[in-house]
Formats: sequence, structure tokens, C-alpha cells
Amino acid sequence: MNRLARFFPPSPRLRAASGRLRAAETGFELSMTDLRRAALEHVDCHRLLGIALRASLQPAVLHGEGRS
Repeated sequence: MNRLARFFPPSPRLRAASGRLRAAETGFELSMTDLRRAALEHVDCHRLLGIALRASLQPAVLHGEGRS
């Protein structure tokens, strides 16, 4: 706390604004966490699909199927 803040206590409006700012920061951090989690799940899903697709195409390539 700086020297002037000791002489001038925060007004109710300032305290309310400070509380709203803290709530917004917390909400933003939670939103970013949810967004990161969704992005990682999306990437994992595509990775699994790629592995499954490669595995399903592997026998066809080995037997010469699917070639023109």
C-alpha cells in the first residue's frame, strides 16, 4: 500500500470495480483453461483418427489393393 492510499481509503465504487476486475480475470483464466483443454482433445482425436486410418489402409497397400 502506498502512502496516499493510507490517507484516502478506497471508495465503495473503487472496491466494487476492483472486485469486478478480479472476477473477470478469474473468468478469463478459466475460459483459457477450457479452451486449451478443448484444443488438446481436438488434436488427440485427430491423432487417433490418423492412426486408425493408417491401420485400416495398411493391409490394402500390402496386398496391392486400391491401385489403379
